[in-house]
Amino acid sequence: MRLLFLLLLLANLAVFALLQWGGDMSSTHRAHTSLHPERIALVGEPHATPSPKIPPANAPVPAPQPAQASAAKPAANDKICMTWGPVAPAQYDNAITALDQLKLGERLSHQALGTPGGPYWVYYPPLASKAAADNKLAELTNLGVRDIAVVRPAGPWQNAISLGLYAKQSIAEARVAELHKKGVQTVSIEARGKTPSLFTLRDLDAAEQAKMTQLQQSYADTQLKRVDCAPGSH
Repeated sequence: MRLLFLLLLLANLAVFALLQWGGDMSSTHRAHTSLHPERIALVGEPHATPSPKIPPANAPVPAPQPAQASAAKPAANDKICMTWGPVAPAQYDNAITALDQLKLGERLSHQALGTPGGPYWVYYPPLASKAAADNKLAELTNLGVRDIAVVRPAGPWQNAISLGLYAKQSIAEARVAELHKKGVQTVSIEARGKTPSLFTLRDLDAAEQAKMTQLQQSYADTQLKRVDCAPGSH
């Protein structure tokens, strides 16, 4: 009897538990199955979408800027500055005469490439032989030319006739003028101890540039270069 009573009690407890907990599980299952996971979306803070800025109705519309040139090209009529040289001492006077024709005035300057100075030698060009030099010496003496001598040492000036050595160019030029009056035309001046010169020419226009190019071609071993103009030259 006791055993049967225990079996009945256990059976009742089992039925009670099934009714109590089974219903909750079914409702929970129905609640879970009623949810649609594919429709669930996480809700966070909304992101504000920036609205496009609308300019005021009266605001001026900026005009497009033209593209700037990477490097400005000089105009054809731009004036430039140049240097010319070195001009040898023997060519200096001729160079000055040619440059004077450009009428540059204060736009022309020059500097000695070294320590300038004389003396200046007046001479008759070398003759073909010693005999010819002696004959020319006698001829000049008969014309009244004094202070003369034949160059005897071997070298480029051998058999030339020296007509004087002068400290200043102006004195040498006066000597040449005197000789011309006496009928001696073939005489020259050689600058001894004088250094080459470099000329600076400022604000040259196109025509002056062309003349300088032509002039430079007449003087060997000289160069014509374009340089930056010194401040205040324009």
